[in-house]
Amino acid sequence: MQKLETETIMENIDFNKIDEARKILGLGEKATLKEIKSAYREKAKKYHPDSAHDASKEECDDVMKKINDAHETLMDYCENYVYSFKKESVEKEKDAYERYMESFENDWLWGKGAKIKMKR
Repeated sequence: MQKLETETIMENIDFNKIDEARKILGLGEKATLKEIKSAYREKAKKYHPDSAHDASKEECDDVMKKINDAHETLMDYCENYVYSFKKESVEKEKDAYERYMESFENDWLWGKGAKIKMKR
């Protein structure tokens, strides 16, 4: 069976490069596409050579190159990610979300116990 182009790209992904890219953009270990774009825009606005007043133009050029590379790395990763639309995969993701939400159910601040304490 012939490999898809995206499978080959995903095999060549370097975790360290992606990890460094997310840190440059100030992202946590999980982020939505919207959060990646927003972080990029914020950093670009702050460090763009034409709008930065605190640093030299050369410094800003260097930082912007890193920001642009980081954004491109993360976008390439996201665009080439292979999503599964199999029933098992979709249900697994649903189960993960439900488990996450259930973790708050017994939380002392947000869970059922908190509601009882508030009524007193």
